[in-house]
Amino acid sequence: MTTDDSSLPSLPGAAESRNDFFAEEARRLASLWGGLPPEHFRVAVAAAKAEASLRSQERVLQMRLSHEAHVQSVHAEKEAREAEALATLEAAKHDAAVATAKLRHRRHVIDVSAGLTVCIALLVVAVLAIDVASWLSAVLCGPSLLALAKVFVLRRSDPDDMRILGRTSSPPPPP
Repeated sequence: MTTDDSSLPSLPGAAESRNDFFAEEARRLASLWGGLPPEHFRVAVAAAKAEASLRSQERVLQMRLSHEAHVQSVHAEKEAREAEALATLEAAKHDAAVATAKLRHRRHVIDVSAGLTVCIALLVVAVLAIDVASWLSAVLCGPSLLALAKVFVLRRSDPDDMRILGRTSSPPPPP
């Protein structure tokens, strides 16, 4: 194991604090071990340096672990916000779908009501016009009534409907 501190990452002001620490530790060891040979003192200083190096490495490792934990918590918070945003988006989509369904239903009810009104009006006119023009009553109560009901209720009109109307709605030849 080396006692060289140059392999450790340095923090601002870390070099001065290490030098102060080593100077203070050397003074403390010198006062405690002043009567021993210098070789013992050098060994004690080297051991103190090694211990300080281990403490520094331990602090660096703790800081790395703390940083990794912080990064993980930031990622977890980000994922939570994204999940919340996704849930909000899904709720908005659901609300829009419900509103669209309500509008479609309302439109269908209006179309059915309009078709019913037109059919009833055609029947009433046909009944009133039976004495005056029987052929008009037949046209109003015939396929045109069914075609209009189909347009209003089913919202579609087939080409066959127009052909049927064309054949049957022509007035009879005069007598």
